[in-house]
Formats: sequence, structure tokens, C-alpha cells
Amino acid sequence: MSLINQKFLISVAAILGLMVWASNLDSKVGKPKSKGDQPLGLRAQAAVAVDVENRVILYSKNPTDQRSIASITKLMTILVFLDLTPDLELPIIILPEDRTRGTSNFPVGNSYRLIDLLHGVLLSSDNRAAMVLVRSTGLSIEEFVRKMNQMADDLGLTESHFADPTGLDEGNVSSALDCARLIEIALQNELITSITQKKEYHCRSLLKKRLVHLYNTNRLLSNQSLDVLIGKTGFIRRAGYCLAACVGDGNGKKIAFVVLGAPSNTTRFQEMYKLIRWTAKNYKLDIS
Repeated sequence: MSLINQKFLISVAAILGLMVWASNLDSKVGKPKSKGDQPLGLRAQAAVAVDVENRVILYSKNPTDQRSIASITKLMTILVFLDLTPDLELPIIILPEDRTRGTSNFPVGNSYRLIDLLHGVLLSSDNRAAMVLVRSTGLSIEEFVRKMNQMADDLGLTESHFADPTGLDEGNVSSALDCARLIEIALQNELITSITQKKEYHCRSLLKKRLVHLYNTNRLLSNQSLDVLIGKTGFIRRAGYCLAACVGDGNGKKIAFVVLGAPSNTTRFQEMYKLIRWTAKNYKLDIS
């Protein structure tokens, strides 16, 4: 069998598998094992809890509503970037053209390794770092975004569409259920998970030796009783405060949790904890 045919068959198998995943999620809506629980009353506009292994929705609020997702977009950005197999030790200089909205830990004129910028994107959600990573691929922003949307299509993310690599554009939209799927896909990449599990990261610019301190915006990591496997925050005014994460329980289960459109930074974490506690109680999961 030719290499082209092999790749075609692998692609078909992957797409069929994703179709089955989506079909299972549509049909398997979990029912709480304990009775008499009151509705969660989440203030977030959309939320889900999904048993990753068994493809069961444990909780949902507006799960397929298409919404702006802000910097959760960066998970797709990094998946596409890493799919291009970059040399992460490669140094690159920050240029004036890399400037974008928001503050950045990476000043123009300084040089950093791609791995340092990757940490900046996933930990502190640095928009400039995301733009530099895109530039390092040799693709234009438009070409890179097309790859993001192609990957979304290939993965069956039917409510997702991307407009830029940073999440600043309101046109970056998805659903809570698609975000749960995106978290599951990112979870399969050991580099992404190893970075997102760090509370902080420190590096130096290569030319000026400027020390850079990066801190994770995901406050779930401050709870030592939670086994946080991966997480990404997001915020712009249109999206509200968003959070997508996957948490492990003591028996090996992995549960994806998504909260979109919370009214404040504090609220998104409060509601995420509420969703985690509710899911653990009602499905007898070993999650603190």
C-alpha cells in the first residue's frame, strides 16, 4: 500500500472516530446518581462536564450555543503550531510588527527561544508570544488561521470557527461542548499538558539577558487537592470570563469542565469549583 493511501486511510479512520465521539456525546447524557439535587444556578452563559473516557455528558448548560471564547482559542493555535514540528530551541527576535493588544512579557528587540514563547502563550496567555510563534512558521496570519479552521473541521468541532491566533478577535467562536473536545485533544499532547500544569516559569532573553517571570492564569492549580491535568483561561468583553480544564479523579477518570461567559474572573473559578463539586457528588467521583 502506498504512503498516500496509508495516510488517507488513517485520516478517514480518525474522522470516523470523531464522528462516533460526537454521536456518543449527543446520545449519552448522564443522570445524577443521587436524587433531589437543586439546579446549579450557574451565572455563566454556558457550561459542561464531560466524562472523557466514556463520552458521557455529566452536566450541561447551553452546551452547543456558539459563543466567543477569547484565549481558549490559543489551545488550537498551539495544536496547529506544534503540528508543524518546529525546533523549539530556535531563537527568534521580537519585532515591532508582533505588537498586539494587551501587555506582554516579551519586549520588542529581545530574543527568546520558541519554547519560552510557548510557555508565555499557555501560562500567561501572552498575545505577542502567540503572534511570534505564528511568524516563526513562515506562514501569514491568514494562512495560519486557515490551518486552525481546517484542524477544527478535521476534529469535528462543528460549532468552532477561528478568526485570529490570539483570541482577541470576537470572531473566535466555539461551544462549551466543542471546548471540552478541544481540551481532550490538547490533553493528548504531553508537552502542552506539562506546560499547563506549571504554576510559573522563568526564562531569560538571549541577547539582553532580561529575566522573564511567567505565571499561570489558571487558579485551579492553587488547589493542591485537585489533580488538574490541563487548563486554559480566556477573557475579552464579548466572551466574558472563560475557563476550560480537565481534572483527574483518584480512580483514573478524566473529566473535562468548561465554563463560558462568567461575569467576573472570580466568578468563573467559583462556578468551576461548584461544577466540579456537584459532578463529584452526583457521580461518586474521587475529586476533592
